[in-house]
Amino acid sequence: MLLRKEDAFQHVLCMSLSESSLEVSAIKRDTKTISFHQSLTFEDFNREAVQAAMTIPELTYDYEAFCATAGGMRNTLIPVDLFNHTKPEDVFKLNYPTPIDNLDYNRIPELGIVNIYELPLWMKSLFVIKFPRVKIIHPVTVMLKGVFDQPTFSPKIHIHIDENSFYLLITAKTKLQYFNRFEFTNLADLVYHVLFVLEQKEMDQKKMDVCLYGVSSKWAQLSELQGFFANRIKISDKPEMSDRFLQSKQLLCV
Repeated sequence: MLLRKEDAFQHVLCMSLSESSLEVSAIKRDTKTISFHQSLTFEDFNREAVQAAMTIPELTYDYEAFCATAGGMRNTLIPVDLFNHTKPEDVFKLNYPTPIDNLDYNRIPELGIVNIYELPLWMKSLFVIKFPRVKIIHPVTVMLKGVFDQPTFSPKIHIHIDENSFYLLITAKTKLQYFNRFEFTNLADLVYHVLFVLEQKEMDQKKMDVCLYGVSSKWAQLSELQGFFANRIKISDKPEMSDRFLQSKQLLCV
């Protein structure tokens, strides 16, 4: 996919930072399609290593807007009413042990919740210095906005697969019924966690759709995963709704 410099103004530059790569996508605002994508990889996860990888010319273009997902794996979701009467540090300490890195937060008004998360200062300064107009959002914030940008009345299981972990969301009646992140090393781990949660919440998976994100529709383990669910797993053929879900849904944040 090629992007001409003179066409950049019609696009939003959307980036996703993880411990092994920076995913870069130029997404056209009106069609919500990816015109350019490149994965920039690095062996060490620090400011110097990430900065050294950010050398492609597409990062120098003048886009309509700039957005990036970044932050630590530790986050907590709280009702906005509670957030308005407490300090983020106090809430975070209830869920995670010290030491706690620099905290930031994103409001998600459509759900009435606030996402509090760790955002190391080196990540924040890296993006702000290179892209002064950038809006930094936590991946979970984009994920929630993306999921609820779709119909959520009928009960659904949403699974977003990352490198060594996955997020599990359960929605029903336009509400978030469950949210958590699990680490996994193989498919058996993933299936165990999902089925255990459903059992604990007394939910019948036969009455629920299963939506998969973070991998493409050609994912090698898709057929094996399907064997554990009664209903056909829904995964889009379009990268904007599958493996590039976190980049394309950044449009909802800018």
